Amino acid sequence: MPTFRPDIFAQKRSKAGNLVREIAVEAEIPSTLFNEHTTEQLLIMDEYIQHQRARRISVDGYLLVPHTKTAVALARSLVTSLFARGTAIRVLDLR
Repeated sequence: MPTFRPDIFAQKRSKAGNLVREIAVEAEIPSTLFNEHTTEQLLIMDEYIQHQRARRISVDGYLLVPHTKTAVALARSLVTSLFARGTAIRVLDLR
C-alpha cells in the first residue's frame, strides 16, 4: 500500500466499524500545480485509489483548485497529461 498524505482525508465507517468509503483531496493554487510535489502526490493518490479499489473500498480523489478559469484549465491539463489512460481523480474548484 502506498504511503499517501493528502491535504484532506476522511473515512466513512459502518456502525460495525467497517470501512465503507474514503475521500482524499489535494489542494493546490495555480502557481504550484506543476511542481514536482503536486505531481508526486497525484501519482500516489491514483495508486492509492487503485489499491483501495482492489480491496473493494470506494475512494473519491480530488484535486482542489481556486474557482478561476485559468486554475481549472491548468488543473485539468495536469491531470490529463499525467494520466493519459484515465484516472478516478477529479478536478474540483473551490467556490
